[in-house]
Amino acid sequence: MKAWIIQYGVQIFFGLATVTLGIITIRQKVKENRVKLEHLAGGDRKATLFLTRDPLVKALGAMYKDARPGDTIWGQCVGCDDYTEAVRDAVLKAAGQGVSFKIIVNRYAPTLTEFRSIFDPIASAQLVEGCDNAIRIQGIGDRLVVVSIPEMTAYTGLQIRDPYVIGIFKDWFDRRFQALQATPAR
Repeated sequence: MKAWIIQYGVQIFFGLATVTLGIITIRQKVKENRVKLEHLAGGDRKATLFLTRDPLVKALGAMYKDARPGDTIWGQCVGCDDYTEAVRDAVLKAAGQGVSFKIIVNRYAPTLTEFRSIFDPIASAQLVEGCDNAIRIQGIGDRLVVVSIPEMTAYTGLQIRDPYVIGIFKDWFDRRFQALQATPAR
């Protein structure tokens, strides 16, 4: 019996170790390929696809940093949350350099008060409330737009630099903003 335990116990131990190392290796390769995909699906193209939130947040920070005096950053939030300290700092810095903001906030967002606290001190920020915000969108003038689609288990974002496509989103946003601005707040 003891010989059997020694013989098969060692085999079982090495078998479990092999399976565990295999799982670790597969997880690393998945992470590695995701990073490669994020880099392949963007770069200097007219559109960049984001499959995770972190690179999208970095792109938004770069958008705020690249804003010039006289630019307008426009957008719509759904949850109006998860704004990192770096993004908040970039918003305030852009405002200090003469950038204005037009934002449609979600009236029902649980973090609306916190979100408003970022923009309330900025004189050039205009916020209106929407009650049916379904997509997250941020743009800068007619140079760049970032769209992200809320999902329960995944993340999909798209950064677009094509002037024609940006114009479509910007026109939609402007008409929606004007309509909400004309509607009395509840």
